[in-house]
Amino acid sequence: MGFEGAHAVLLRGYTVRGCWEGALQSDFEHYEDPSRPKDMPVPQDTLSRLAKAAKEFLRGEADLLEVGVNERSLTHRLAVYIGPYFKDWHVDCEYNRLRDKVKSLPKPEGEAPLDDTNAITIYPDIIVHRRQTDYNCAVIEVKKRGNNDIKLDVEKLRGMTMAGEYEYTVGLHLVIDCKAKSLSGVVAYRGGDEDAELTELAKAMFMG
Repeated sequence: MGFEGAHAVLLRGYTVRGCWEGALQSDFEHYEDPSRPKDMPVPQDTLSRLAKAAKEFLRGEADLLEVGVNERSLTHRLAVYIGPYFKDWHVDCEYNRLRDKVKSLPKPEGEAPLDDTNAITIYPDIIVHRRQTDYNCAVIEVKKRGNNDIKLDVEKLRGMTMAGEYEYTVGLHLVIDCKAKSLSGVVAYRGGDEDAELTELAKAMFMG
């Protein structure tokens, strides 16, 4: 199953009109959550910053994309471009700590536990957060086009955006087409699942 099939969503009749600065913008700007810090970007702002960073990355790392480096190399360089857009936050790759604990998620149903544990250690590709706090802004998983092994990516994005221990405001799954030097897929997560409206907004920002 390809990327689009694996991420198929029901749009509930929603259509982005013109560009991402349209009707949805006001909705996201008024999104408020009393449990988050006052300077936590709203989802629309987070996506806007990440989209700008991703476009700079694709322009600035053309030589890296041409040689087909591995996904870890790509995510590291992408994180470098994200950093300046989140100056008061930490941008980390494969960071698996929450304060003094190791980040983990419950094993999917049907999978036998290993070493007598019912959890799996997770290493998200990129996170925007504040170390040693519970302030978690964005979690990003990256795949190269042609790599359809996204099951664990989806589990991480769902688990890390759902209400509870991590509760990242936004999750993103990005697919990079190295040959075309562009993104070929973007899916947004919020509240523990794919968010159809946020995904359409993200596509307009990242791929428009």
